[in-house]
Order: sequence, then C-alpha cells, then structure tokens
Amino acid sequence: MGKLATRILPVSDAGSAEGRAAIREAARVIRDGGLVAFPTETVYGLGANALDARAVARIFEAKQRPLNDPLILHIASLDDLTDLTSATAQSDATALGSLVAGLTRAFWPGPLTLVLPRSRNVPPIVSAGLDTVAVRMPDHPVAQALIHASGVPIAAPSANRFGHVSPTTAQHVLDDLNGRIDLVLDSHATSIGVESTVLDLTTAPPRILRPGGVTREQIEHALANIGQRLAPDDPQLLPRIPRNMPLPSPGMLPSHYAPRAQLALCRDTDSLLAQRANFAARGLKTGLLILESQRQACANLHPQFVLGETLSDIARNLYAGLRALDSAGVDVILVTEVPRSGLGEAIADRLARAAAKAVETEANRDHD
Repeated sequence: MGKLATRILPVSDAGSAEGRAAIREAARVIRDGGLVAFPTETVYGLGANALDARAVARIFEAKQRPLNDPLILHIASLDDLTDLTSATAQSDATALGSLVAGLTRAFWPGPLTLVLPRSRNVPPIVSAGLDTVAVRMPDHPVAQALIHASGVPIAAPSANRFGHVSPTTAQHVLDDLNGRIDLVLDSHATSIGVESTVLDLTTAPPRILRPGGVTREQIEHALANIGQRLAPDDPQLLPRIPRNMPLPSPGMLPSHYAPRAQLALCRDTDSLLAQRANFAARGLKTGLLILESQRQACANLHPQFVLGETLSDIARNLYAGLRALDSAGVDVILVTEVPRSGLGEAIADRLARAAAKAVETEANRDHD
C-alpha cells in the first residue's frame, strides 16, 4: 500500500469544541471509507465503516492481518444490533434474545464482546466468512461519540501491526501504523489495558473464546441470574480448526500480543532473579517487568518497568511495559506469572501468547 500522511487530532475531552471538531472530522473519514485509530476503554482500535467491505479490507491491509481472523463491530446503541444480527438475537422471546438482553444489561457499555448470528447486512469479510458476528458497545466517550457521529457501526481490531503488542496510547498506534492509516484521535491512555472478553452465544451453553476486561466470575454471576451457565473451556477448540480456516474470535492464535524481544515467564521473584543472571551470563540484555512489591529486590537491575501491584494495575500497564522494554533494546523480557483468577486470567492469557516464541524457563521446567 502507498504511504499515507497520517493525521493526528487531539481529543482530551470529547465534549469540548476541539474534541467535537476532531470527532466530526474522524466521522467524515470513516464515512468516506478511511481508517481512523481511536481510543476505547480497553486498547486503541483501528476503525472503518463496518458496512463497507472495501473499507474493512483496508484494515487487514494496514495491519497485515490474515483474512481468517475476524473483526469486532463497535456500536453506540442497542438499536444498532437490529441491522447486524439475526432476529432471534433481538427478541426477548427467544433463548438467545434473553441471553443478549441479560448480558447487555449487565455489561454494556463495557469490555464484553458477544458473538451472535450475522445479518446479511454485515459484509462476510468482517467475520472471515463465518455466519457469526462479534459485537460490543465500548465504554469510552470518544469511541461512543465517533460511532454516533459516523452513523455506522465501526469494525475495529486493535490499532497495531498484526501479532504485535496492542496499543494503549496514540503514540503506540503511530509507532506501528504511521503512514498506513488516515487519522489518529489522540486521547488519554486507555483505562483497562487489555482487550474485551469475547463470549460466544451461538453455542449452548455460552463459551468464552477470549478472556478480557470482563472476568469469568462476573459472567458466571450474570448468567446465573438468568438461569444460565457458562461452558467449560475447550482447549482443543483451536487445534480442531484447520490451518488458515476462519477463527471464531480474534485473539486466539497461539502467538499474539508479542514484543520483539523474547518474553519469558518466571514462577516468582527468586526465579526472576535467577533467570536474569542466567541470561546476563549468556550476554543477553534483559529487561524486567516487575510488581511494586518487587522494587526492592530489583532495585539495581535495569532496564525495568514497574507494572503496579493489583491485577487492574498490571492489566492497564502491561502493554506499555512491553513496548517500553522493547524500545530499550532488550533481548529478553522477564516477568512473574500472575494468578489465573479474576482479571488475572486475561493477563495470563496475554503473557502466554506473547511468550509463544518460547525459551525454557524455570517455570516451564517445573510444569513438565
């Protein structure tokens, strides 16, 4: 693709005169078939008119994303589901409709994506040719204002090169896509920091395809309130899909969210320090992603990036930390594993996929 002159429009406040003008211009670009990077509460998305197949194709080209990896549609109103999904998903009288109603009441707007039967109004390229469509309503004033002003649903994966670390600031977007997209709406860093949870409602019972900003426990509670349950994970779901065939959800490939450096997972602080010494002895420059509680033990070890202490802190800062250490030119990034409960399930998923260029770590050996 030819190099574009990517424009940057600041939007510190979606309701200010400057913000409204920027959003109007971004909406014009969307309606004209262009690509706009914009903030959500999870990560920055790369948006195009979801009903324009040629515009959607530009997303895949700009990101160098394979066409078998579907996109998520972003809407600003429940009424928007009418044109995107089948009638059974919209009627409270059907089992699927009652599921949609219960889950959207509990979690929308917010970081939950629902996989539903696709309407013919949605171009097949959006969903990798599948008869399903993934939809969510973002909880971010700029994202909502952009969708409203555009007057169309917006198809938007993360605004980065495919397989690379997702962007949580406008600068991250520019680092990956400057010259490949039309416009970036530059707002604050995202508040959650990991992508949305993807929940498949076309299977019974519903199944989580990608953990994210809404936790398993929260979904189980919401489903119980409407007399439903969550399906157990199916570790063989991805292996059963033939190579290059459509994936049921984004974020399912074994290697994803990856920094340029090798990422290695460690069991605890002692393992982290031992691994650092091991890599240093091999002449490898090593960066550390550490918790607040590890500051003292790692005080003289650099480069390092402090993620915080709570799971919310870690999720919000994870991608920024990976990018910062990549920018420092390290060969290896070390981080301790997190508990797989609550938001930790999404963090652990991202770390495991980012570390798929596996080197043997003490944690790996302990699990053999």
